[in-house]
Amino acid sequence: MIIRTLVASAALFLADPVAAQSLVYLTDPDGQRLFAASEFQANYFPLATYLETEHVQSFCGPASIAAVMNSLGVERPKPRRLYPYGLFTQDEVFTPKNQQVKSYDLVERSGLTLVELARFIENLDVTAVAHHADAFDAEWLRRLLKDVLRDPGRRLIVNYSREAVGQVGGGHFSPVGAYDAAADRVLVLDVARYKYPPAWIPLVTLHAAMTTVDPSSGRARGLVIVAR
Repeated sequence: MIIRTLVASAALFLADPVAAQSLVYLTDPDGQRLFAASEFQANYFPLATYLETEHVQSFCGPASIAAVMNSLGVERPKPRRLYPYGLFTQDEVFTPKNQQVKSYDLVERSGLTLVELARFIENLDVTAVAHHADAFDAEWLRRLLKDVLRDPGRRLIVNYSREAVGQVGGGHFSPVGAYDAAADRVLVLDVARYKYPPAWIPLVTLHAAMTTVDPSSGRARGLVIVAR
């Protein structure tokens, strides 16, 4: 029902109906059963606690960064409106260094590329390594998911084409919350929460969606490994 409603109202992007049928949302009973069976979910609760909705449709990158940074337990900035309490917000990730990478206004207009997202995170004093998906295969991704999702000090942010996974939209960033090895599905914690709940995406479908080319960079999309 969610997919039908969104497709009917979308003028610019059409989802792949075949790929859409393979999605399982965490709000569905089958999605909850997948989560209960998954053995790679250590990152889910820290991330889900701080997951927030992107301010505008181009802010999937800043929203993903804020969720990941808050979940890692690193020192947080103290926004004026929350002082004396600390929190990474979508605005707070635009430090002076990051404004030099790409200004707030430009990100609002065109979003971030994979490399720009990694640079934003590095400028927040944690490690970030970008990998373009045309440089790795599904088996490498499978091993990486298992390694990262059992490590409380690391996180994954994926950059993929929504259309290629059966959703409405273009390029998108969101953090990964879990992996179910038996079903070979990845739980993507969508920061466009007004649009989709967290989705279990088949790993091979997600990998293919990450190999699509981002027209802003001319390169394949991919993922960023973040470590405190």
